[in-house]
Amino acid sequence: MHVLYLSRVRLNPYVELLARGVSQADAAMHPQQRRTLTWPDVLLFPRWRILHLHWLELQYAYGQISHEQAERNLNALLRRLAHIQRRGRSIVYTVHNLNQHEGRHADLNDLANRWIFEHADVIHVHNRFAAGQVRQQYGREKAVFVIPHGNYIGVYPNEINREEARVRLGLPQNHFVYLCLGQMRPYKGLDALIRAFLENDAPDASLLLAGQINDADYAAHLQQLAGEHPNIRVIPRYIPGEEIQLYCNASDLCVLPYRDATTSGAALLAFSFGKSIIAPAIGPFPELTGDHERGLLFHPREADLANALAAARSADIAAMGAAARTFAQARDWTAIGAQHARIYHQLQSG
Repeated sequence: MHVLYLSRVRLNPYVELLARGVSQADAAMHPQQRRTLTWPDVLLFPRWRILHLHWLELQYAYGQISHEQAERNLNALLRRLAHIQRRGRSIVYTVHNLNQHEGRHADLNDLANRWIFEHADVIHVHNRFAAGQVRQQYGREKAVFVIPHGNYIGVYPNEINREEARVRLGLPQNHFVYLCLGQMRPYKGLDALIRAFLENDAPDASLLLAGQINDADYAAHLQQLAGEHPNIRVIPRYIPGEEIQLYCNASDLCVLPYRDATTSGAALLAFSFGKSIIAPAIGPFPELTGDHERGLLFHPREADLANALAAARSADIAAMGAAARTFAQARDWTAIGAQHARIYHQLQSG
């Protein structure tokens, strides 16, 4: 069975890991990957029977394009998707985000969601919260499958210990280090994190923010908030895979102060390195953290975030980190691939 995975995301290896897990779980599966869906893909490659679509919004609004062009792209995409189903092929859609995080092309986002949640043969979500959102906002209940997000164990090197990582990053060995790793975007609440860290005024703590920033104004805003504080490090660049271990292993835990979330690969990345998290009590995070087993939750107000940062200092982060690692190990891609393969077989058997 040939499955075509469609995704424009390049830096996150999610789709590659999923495709590999599916093929390892079921020898009958032959995954292919494309970044965009062209008419030749639709008309000239008859072998694939299932289209598994990811990050729908990037298929029509990739990069800085005008609203008019995005609308044309969406109309063309929906025509191709409709043609696929008319030819007897199936569409599976994985819900990574319900909304574009910066609110761009909100009307097109809603139109695209309404089409996909009405017409897709299968909807895949990573958690019960997302299934509830799909049901409440778009009325989709049929053929919605909850299959969790896989781990990142073994995806990136993990050979450097805490002491060496801190030496290489220039961090004090005796500091409690909070890390927020990944592309820096306003919806992630990094400004609130900086303010909460400053509010606590802990001389033996460091805050490390590392990741690419595409918005120059937002970068300047974060730098202004951090000022010249000696214990706040803002590293505004893409962190390559071989360096991820430096930041994760140098930290005590990871902070994900998001204002909005449907799923969280960042949490699974932290768990894969044996790091617990601090996150808001919204979206997928209560399910991910458990009852303080794998992290701490805060209500999405800055005062609560400051309290959570302080509470982490007295928490048993070693035990939480070990529980986080165990949780991540259970999210094995081959096991997850087997669940997806069963859905693909069900689609083909009707």
